Amino acid sequence: MSNKGVIPARLQELILAVGETGSTSCWQVRPGVWAVNHKTLEKISAHLKIRFDQPVPLAVGPEFVALCVTGHLGDVSEWSVGEASQATSHNKYYCAMAEKRAKDRVILKLVGLHGDAYSEEEADVFKQSKPA
Repeated sequence: MSNKGVIPARLQELILAVGETGSTSCWQVRPGVWAVNHKTLEKISAHLKIRFDQPVPLAVGPEFVALCVTGHLGDVSEWSVGEASQATSHNKYYCAMAEKRAKDRVILKLVGLHGDAYSEEEADVFKQSKPA
């Protein structure tokens, strides 16, 4: 039997641990792939006491921003890049969007969900697929 329509167990566990529910915090964007609210990922980060280093600017300009963020959960560290431009975001606050994307990617890596779940901030199409 396929589990493609079922929220991954680790994601469900974390969502419940921060007082959220699957129906309000995530949705399936395609079979086996889930989008998670940024707010919920921030709550998970705080709950697990994930620590972040100061972002490292890779490119900062009026048309494109890319930041590298490193996060730590216990003895484990992960890093990721967040980027934003007119082509990738309807939000014109490119630095803030790049930071959100990078931090959310790091959170998902640290909890072992990257690839099974993505932040709603990852792509505008994820937000557009969000149920009402």
